[in-house]
Amino acid sequence: MSSAIHPRTPVIVGCGQVTQRVEHIDDAREAIALMRLAAERAAEDAGAPELLARTDSIRIPQGLWKYQNPARYLGEQFGAQNPETVGAAIAGTSVQSMLNDAAVGIASGERDVVLIVGGETEHTKRRAKRSGTAFEATPIEAGPPDRIFGASDRHWRDNPDVEAGITSPALTFALFECAIRHHRGESVAAHRQRISRLWAGLARVAAANPGAWNQTGLDAESIASPVAGNRMVASPYTKYHVSNMVVDQAAALILTSVETARQLGIPEQKWVYPLAGTEAVVVRHVSERDELYDEPAMRIAGERVYELAGISADDLAHVDLYSCFPSAVQLGAQALGLSEERPLSVTGGLTFHGGPFNNYVIHAIATMAERLRETPGSAGLVSSVGGFFSKHAFGVFASRPPERPFQFEDVADRVAGLPGRACARDYTGAASIECYSVAHERGLPTHAIVACRTPDDARTWGRTDDADDVARFLEEELVGQPGLVAGDRGFSFR
Repeated sequence: MSSAIHPRTPVIVGCGQVTQRVEHIDDAREAIALMRLAAERAAEDAGAPELLARTDSIRIPQGLWKYQNPARYLGEQFGAQNPETVGAAIAGTSVQSMLNDAAVGIASGERDVVLIVGGETEHTKRRAKRSGTAFEATPIEAGPPDRIFGASDRHWRDNPDVEAGITSPALTFALFECAIRHHRGESVAAHRQRISRLWAGLARVAAANPGAWNQTGLDAESIASPVAGNRMVASPYTKYHVSNMVVDQAAALILTSVETARQLGIPEQKWVYPLAGTEAVVVRHVSERDELYDEPAMRIAGERVYELAGISADDLAHVDLYSCFPSAVQLGAQALGLSEERPLSVTGGLTFHGGPFNNYVIHAIATMAERLRETPGSAGLVSSVGGFFSKHAFGVFASRPPERPFQFEDVADRVAGLPGRACARDYTGAASIECYSVAHERGLPTHAIVACRTPDDARTWGRTDDADDVARFLEEELVGQPGLVAGDRGFSFR
């Protein structure tokens, strides 16, 4: 490889992943111990254990744990000299944001060795709670991190989504799902089978991934059928359509400069180059989005990352689309110009690989790096989603040197200019059905949430608990049907 690569070019040199499966709870490691193990594996992967002591920034997205500043704790364990400590707000995009910033910092000379790590032990915690067994966590009270990514000044107050009862991720993404189905002209049954085939593709990838949580390789029929062990969550989603955060997993990435990688003798075959990254925050609530079968913010950020990386969809040997729910993968593929027939995950996705809360994207990038190393000269893309499609981030990576320095752009200004839709929060009267989903508790239907259009094409919301109406929403095609919205947002058919 040419020595002409700029010495400040950022490279991923180490990747480490951990999936903990133990028979006895007493043998389980807590989250911070899994993080340490993943980081040590990343340094071993690079062939340079001394990287951990040279780390000048440790970045850990917020988890389900209650550690105050786990980055500082790990820095002390590794003997790092006063590294910057970084946290992140809860969002699926936090990892890519941290990596984008790390690549920019390395390129500028502000940073040299950056560790991004995260871990969860939700599976063991729940096992311990059910059995009444103690599962102690190390008390870490080292003060707040030096920086926190993704802190938002948007509050849940005065939010029309919350007023309408749209607070469940599964239910909200299912509303997008219904809109996608109708826009594609599919029947309810055909759509359910198609998204289950899409998810069966992820299950096959997970079956071949030693680090995946669920390696059973479920078929489409098993995923679609709401039977014992696969309850319905929010129509059309069963449990096997939904991200699984009840896992014990950790992952770590180590980034450094080409200059430092050479000094440490890290083989160039290990280097994976971040080519470009983009981010976008959607400023509108779901109630105020123009159409729910399209995600133009995702398209803008996706197209821009192609431009910055100097590639197209046809150049991608590997892809990992954020797969919290099927609607996220479909809209991601649509935005990026990717066929749903091609493999869309390198891990097996958040359902089958496992979605350890805020950390899945670390696993996705680590696995992407492994695949790129196996196919020298190739490129891959990783996407991430935060909130209810309220944040998007993309990263393009390659196992070949970049033709230009790392490129990053926040496209929030372009996204802010997208058209929206008026939300008639207190509307009563005639309306037509736009999309809908039926919420379930313990596998049983409870109520339907209905997005409606008013006569002047504003969006309003309705709800029905009527058992007969709920049954119709489960099986019939009702988009476009007329209805009535009452003052309490009660929905009824005309």
